[in-house]
Amino acid sequence: MDVRQAIDTRKTVFSFLDKPVKDEIIIDILEAAKAAPAAGGIHEYEFIVVTEKPKKLELGRICLTPNIETAPFIILVVCNQDKLTRVFDKGDSDVFCVENAALAIENILLYAASLGIGSAWIATVQQDGIRKLLDIPQNYIVRGVIPVGYPSVDSVSKPKDATPNLKDITHVESFNNKA
Repeated sequence: MDVRQAIDTRKTVFSFLDKPVKDEIIIDILEAAKAAPAAGGIHEYEFIVVTEKPKKLELGRICLTPNIETAPFIILVVCNQDKLTRVFDKGDSDVFCVENAALAIENILLYAASLGIGSAWIATVQQDGIRKLLDIPQNYIVRGVIPVGYPSVDSVSKPKDATPNLKDITHVESFNNKA
């Protein structure tokens, strides 16, 4: 599947088949994530791959997201903002930490979709609960929890918002000049 097809067909999946994903595919997905662009070329994010069922269940409870334990694995994207503050001021580091992680997460979602693998981005996370569960140091920020696996037949995708008409959101040369 090409990139445009992955973009157009990607869905948010929260229910997965009891079918393992090969380690090589997990590594490929992580390779795609780390290929994302990053502010200043600083890749301050790291990945935690969770496969143990009790931890996946607890992540679902902490994130208020049922069924994610059905995913063969869950990727957490965590950021060490200290790496950014060596180059950027605190305010910029805060922003770039979110942006860099979001770019890596988008690569995970799209690459997985291109392989026929479902995923979801759970962005609202309880930092302290997840840090405690997975022994994450205090200087790291959890930016995403992504269950990944083959979608179940009854997998319910959250509907995509109706996308706006391109002419309604495109401006040429200045904001007041609609396309």
